[in-house]
Amino acid sequence: MSAPTTEVDVLVKDALEKLYEPADLAQHPLARVLLPARLPSGISTSQGLQQLLLDGIEKLRPNPHVSGGALPARIYQILELRYVEALPYREVIRALGLSQAQYHRNLRQALKALATVLTEMAQSHAQPSASVEPGSRDQTHREPEPTGASDRLADLCQIVRGVTELLHSVASDGGVSLREQLPVGRVLVPGDRTDLRHVMITLVGYILGAAAAGQLVLACQDEDGLVTLRMSYRGHVTLERLHNPEALERTTVAQQLLKPLGGSLGIEKGANEICLTVTLRSRRRLLLLIDDHPDEVWFIKRLIADQDHTVLTAGNVSDGLALARKSRPDLILLDIMMPEQDGWDALQALKHDPTTQGIPVLVCTVLAESQLAMALGASEFIRKPLTRPRLLEALARWSAA
Repeated sequence: MSAPTTEVDVLVKDALEKLYEPADLAQHPLARVLLPARLPSGISTSQGLQQLLLDGIEKLRPNPHVSGGALPARIYQILELRYVEALPYREVIRALGLSQAQYHRNLRQALKALATVLTEMAQSHAQPSASVEPGSRDQTHREPEPTGASDRLADLCQIVRGVTELLHSVASDGGVSLREQLPVGRVLVPGDRTDLRHVMITLVGYILGAAAAGQLVLACQDEDGLVTLRMSYRGHVTLERLHNPEALERTTVAQQLLKPLGGSLGIEKGANEICLTVTLRSRRRLLLLIDDHPDEVWFIKRLIADQDHTVLTAGNVSDGLALARKSRPDLILLDIMMPEQDGWDALQALKHDPTTQGIPVLVCTVLAESQLAMALGASEFIRKPLTRPRLLEALARWSAA
């Protein structure tokens, strides 16, 4: 099914304004225009449309070397800040240093560009070559269910030793010696070993590309739940090589790999030294989500997919209480309207059980019952429909408590 471009522009803008409202997306006319008649198994209309919009915005992300003031970069930034981050338009104007007239002009350009991209994506998905064999599962709109974290643990010391051995000859050819400073035992961090290994290889390659006749020390430590991995080089440095496109791409790749792991990268450069510091949590915060609506669970996971949380889910009160006692999460996000036992039952049970009574519970519901929630022991009340900024603010407030 197709529609005139101007009509798609209008529909795209309206859908973006409802990006985090599953009920509205499920009935949105843009779904009939852009989504295939049959979605893959397990994907609802609201999930499919939201993911398509997010994928379309991501396709507009400019090359890292494009100037931040260039139109392609500004178009992407406006869509990202206004709709993905859900910032008020005046804050977007301030963040990007635009006049109001310029903002609205660029927004129209951004919506037109996004409508074009989405239409092209919909047309490509409709081609016969993309048809699905009976019994198979088309992954066109489906991405792995976001959890915000990996349940796997990787030994950072083991990774450092492996990378040192792997890159020893490469470093020696450039006149650089590699040395390790590692604690006794293991330093465990949540995450995929391969991703962390790629981060290290990429960053060591960044240093070696500009280093000669010096020493590179790889060290890691775990203090108070924070793990730091330092790559400290002293010796001759060709600063120009740290700023060429290949070097900048290495740091960009490393930061992209660190983001889903909840990690950050610090870079210090000087005439005779380079220091890169990767910071990771030794244990991610554990969030228990108790909600019986699969769409709501999916949307909430999508909202916090880039945050430092491992997410456990329960579709009813009984399972939620059992998981809370067993896993002792750092936070509980609790829906109220559930069949049989509702969220009020769960909140009372959580607060009367010595095992769980100290866990902050964030009540999240369409009901206007904040006074009752707080009286029963909730730490915070969040009214649905959710927006990403409000949810992240609440999680940050109680994660730091």
